[in-house]
Amino acid sequence: ITIANKQIKQLTRSNAINTEPSWAPDGRSIVFTSDRGGAPQIYRVQLASSKISRVTYQGRYNARASYTPDGKELVVLHRDRGNYTIGLHDLRSGQLVALTNTDDAESPSVSPNGKLVLFATHYGSNGVLSVVSTDGKVHLRLPARDGDVQEPAWGPFRG
Repeated sequence: ITIANKQIKQLTRSNAINTEPSWAPDGRSIVFTSDRGGAPQIYRVQLASSKISRVTYQGRYNARASYTPDGKELVVLHRDRGNYTIGLHDLRSGQLVALTNTDDAESPSVSPNGKLVLFATHYGSNGVLSVVSTDGKVHLRLPARDGDVQEPAWGPFRG
């Protein structure tokens, strides 16, 4: 929607499900999840031209994409061989690397500095928060006393 004149522009047209949009840091495109190819994958729409292109090809399921702050990579929820992991997709090479080895990761959220990914998972029967670094070297589970955790998100960066 253009705020000045309140005009709405439809960005996608298909019978497929198009969901989970996320802005590029430069504001020129949006990535989103779509099953237009038969299974959930990440696509990008260029706002100036409305051109849509598929971004992810590795694995049968990639969803919930968000850019790293530098715009060079996407953090995605990736399923490979039945396991849901957090993946890092390099936009230049097209390669996707699994950052976690858990089989039930969900809801990835990239930190404002792009160094960490917060996500929900399970420990025993409880939903908990975990953190993985974008280089895959640091893995932390954050303690929780009560309840289940879902849909984590970073707050705004204050520097």
